[in-house]
Amino acid sequence: MKNKESFVFVTIPLSEIKKFILIDFVAGTVIYFAIRFPLHSFIAASAGSMFGPLLIRQSMKLVQNRAKA
Repeated sequence: MKNKESFVFVTIPLSEIKKFILIDFVAGTVIYFAIRFPLHSFIAASAGSMFGPLLIRQSMKLVQNRAKA
C-alpha cells in the first residue's frame, strides 16, 4: 500500500497583505505617537497601539456587515 502525501497550497491576496501592513504597522505607529506625545505615557501609548488596530478591524467588519444587510 502506497502512502500519498498531501500538499496544501495557500494563497494570500496582495490586497490583504497591503491591508495588514496599513492597519497594523502604519495605523499602530500613528496611534502610538498620537497618544505618546500629548500624554507622555509609554504604557498608554503601547496599549493604544495594540488595541487601535483591533478596533479598526472590528469597525471594518461592522461596516461590511451593514453594507450587506
